[in-house]
Formats: sequence, structure tokens, C-alpha cells
Amino acid sequence: MRRVCAGRLLAGVLAVLAAACNTPSTPTAKVTDDSLQVTGFGYLAPGSNQAIANLKSKSNSNTYGIVTFYEKNGKVSVAATVFNMINMGPHSIYIHENGNCSSPNAASAGPVWNVAPPGAKRSGQLPELYVGTEGNTQMQATLTGVTLGDKKPTDIVGRSVVVHSSVVQDPKPEFGGTPNGWIACGVIEQGGG
Repeated sequence: MRRVCAGRLLAGVLAVLAAACNTPSTPTAKVTDDSLQVTGFGYLAPGSNQAIANLKSKSNSNTYGIVTFYEKNGKVSVAATVFNMINMGPHSIYIHENGNCSSPNAASAGPVWNVAPPGAKRSGQLPELYVGTEGNTQMQATLTGVTLGDKKPTDIVGRSVVVHSSVVQDPKPEFGGTPNGWIACGVIEQGGG
């Protein structure tokens, strides 16, 4: 009798812990056909001073995720969650010039966006993603030299975010649809609830 009660108690505790681990702050993803919903991304508050890029798989990968940008007091923060990365270690993630992810290998996103003065870090260069054995990764940082939704040359809205299969110092678009290591792409769109 004691074993049965202890077993039920343990099962109950595990159920409570499992429910607690699935709170809204834990990112979850659901992919159906060509749509992607990532919920519970709790790093950056939603609002009109937010922009989101929903990353969709490219170059025959299964990589997807979300990148959120948030502007407050003249500073832009970025947070990314990316799922199903196939290679462990560091990966490049860049903002690209064109707000177009229609090509199968994301070449339609164009070159890495840059409005920084010569010799400075490129405007579109985001901190590298680091992938462990589970294949998922998160990143959060504050960006300099960019704006959100002000229609200035430094505005990121309407551009694309591209995740690369490795560290690439100067990615060049390869047209023709051939898989090229550009494994996920999403257009940066302003808004949020």
C-alpha cells in the first residue's frame, strides 16, 4: 500500500513539475505546411516598438525559429530562438539587405546589410549562435547603429534575417536555388500584440 501511495505521489509531483516546465516563458514551436507559430518567447515585450522575423527552413534544412527586435530609449535589443540546427558549434546570423526570403536557398535576401562607416562592424552582423548537442539555440544582445521602424537608412524593418549552417565571414548570395548553407530566413516585420 505504501509503495502504491508513494508511486502516486511521485507521479503527481512529476506531473506538476512537467506542467511548470511548460509555462508561457518556455518557447514552443508548431509548424504546419508553410506556417510557423512560436509562442511563449518571453525575452522581449510585445508592442508597436517591436519587430519579428519568423525564420523558415531554406536549402533543404529543417531549421526554423523566431528573431525578435525591441526598441526602447534609442537602443535596439535582439533575441533569437532557433530549432533543428544540424551542426554543433558556432553559426553566423546576419541581417540581409532585401526583405525577401522567397528563393529556396534564401539568396533573394541579398547581401549582408551594411550602412556602417568603412572599417566598422557591419550593421547586419548579429552575435553568433552557439548550438549544443540538442540542436537548438538562443541568443540575446543589444545592437548599436540600428533603428526600428523610423524609415531611416539604419532601419531594420523590411530586411531579412538569415541563419547560416556555419560561421561565414562574408556570405554572398548564390542564385539558382542550389542549397548554399543559408538554412533559415525570415523577413523583419514591425508589430506585435
